[in-house]
Amino acid sequence: MSKAPPTKATSRTTATERGSALLMLTIALVFAISSSAVASDLTLSTTLNKWSRTIAADARSVSTAAKGRHPRRMTTNATRFRRDALRAQAAIAAQRSSSATGGRAKALALRAFANYGMAGKRWAASGRARLAHRKPWASALAHSAGAFAGRGNRLLVMAGTLLSSHT
Repeated sequence: MSKAPPTKATSRTTATERGSALLMLTIALVFAISSSAVASDLTLSTTLNKWSRTIAADARSVSTAAKGRHPRRMTTNATRFRRDALRAQAAIAAQRSSSATGGRAKALALRAFANYGMAGKRWAASGRARLAHRKPWASALAHSAGAFAGRGNRLLVMAGTLLSSHT
């Protein structure tokens, strides 16, 4: 059984179906974009909170290892801290802000996680220096890491304050 060749009536019907499907897809896309714009500051805040908790847990592990005088463990934990800071920076950069306040908070958060990345790098270098018995150099690196972490803390608190007062 062969199929009959398409007629003008079936061609018009197919074209109408495609056109209505395209119209529905366009309307759905418009609704999706508009709803994401409304929720983007909230999503930014949620992402910031998630990564803030992750970084805090990593910082506690670095601190515990350092206080316990475990340079290898400190180096491992500091490397994880840095890796998570860089992941957090990428996650925040991927978020969109829907307001000027959200944009300022995003910029502050990006700077905060960049500072955390530097702190993790310095803490890991400090652990390696400690393993190499270069205690003065290890101490200087740890002090520098503390300064970066403190700056990151202040920036992250400012970003969180902006987002909590806005959303």
